[in-house]
Amino acid sequence: MDFRHRSLILIIREKLANAGDDSLFHYEPYELLWQSVDGKHKTRLHGELYNSPAFLEAHQTLQESPPEPRCNLLRVVAALMFWSDSTHLTSSGNTKLWPLYLYFGNESKYRRCKPSCNLCNHAAYFRKLPDEFKDFVTEHAGNKALTDMLRTHCHHELFHAQWRVLLNGKFLEAYQHGIVITCCDRIQRRFYLRIFMYSADYPEKILIATVCNLGGCLCPRCIIPMTRVPDLGKERDMLQRTLLAHTDNSEYRDKVAASHKFIHDKNHAINYTKVEDPLKPESLVPTSNAFSEALSLFDFNLFAMMVVDLMHEFELGVWKSVFIHLLQILDSVKSGSSSAFWGTLD
Repeated sequence: MDFRHRSLILIIREKLANAGDDSLFHYEPYELLWQSVDGKHKTRLHGELYNSPAFLEAHQTLQESPPEPRCNLLRVVAALMFWSDSTHLTSSGNTKLWPLYLYFGNESKYRRCKPSCNLCNHAAYFRKLPDEFKDFVTEHAGNKALTDMLRTHCHHELFHAQWRVLLNGKFLEAYQHGIVITCCDRIQRRFYLRIFMYSADYPEKILIATVCNLGGCLCPRCIIPMTRVPDLGKERDMLQRTLLAHTDNSEYRDKVAASHKFIHDKNHAINYTKVEDPLKPESLVPTSNAFSEALSLFDFNLFAMMVVDLMHEFELGVWKSVFIHLLQILDSVKSGSSSAFWGTLD
């Protein structure tokens, strides 16, 4: 299958060879503080990735790590920010495109959001299972029909196979040992690639995190069961999110590997009890995660990179509907009628 993609290493080399981008590329993070007029109070401000605690921690960890042998170059964190969204190309028909976008957190969000700055890098175009896959399965499975469960499993496998191409040996070499680039100011620096975030809608998040769609644990970032969803917004909810955070650890990888082996080595069905039972408590699926395979050795937690998708979850998503409903309730209470203003905000 033809997978169209660009090397992530070449993208950053191209980025820093552009004098216009390089001049506004932040090589070092910093804290941003607001000070009161009397000088007695200081408040930490947050707004850019390059002055966030996460970036500062990554930078400090890098500076404190042993340098490369016989290398005294400045070491810089290259903050990778990914977006992906399957998109309809026409208002009618089924023609779709599934692009992967890459931005750098070293650049200001005020420039990233301006199309005229051209800071969006097209890194790849993901492929989906082709229509003829159904015929392929029927031919090789004794004329048995392709089930939804098998299609979903193969969809997960295909997606992470494509990510393995992106997270290849050259990427891991740059992640661990950095790549030396002569910047436009003629100073050589060693850049270390770090993934800070991946934004996608819910169907893609569960694909990225290899968890079940609307399973027993709804969130890709934690293992809070569905029975505790009514605690949302309560004080205990924040504590639960911390204590029950999804973690990419050896226990997680061993469970997935064992279930994966039952399917691919012993030819068991995906819904076989020995496949499903170890994974059900955390709503996992029997697919080896490409991010875990590549980056778990570097203490990278793939679940933590999942962030809120403002467009789908707020601007166009569930929160918008909930907010409209709350306004309708307020209008109804104000008017003294439960239906006087119903539907006026649609």
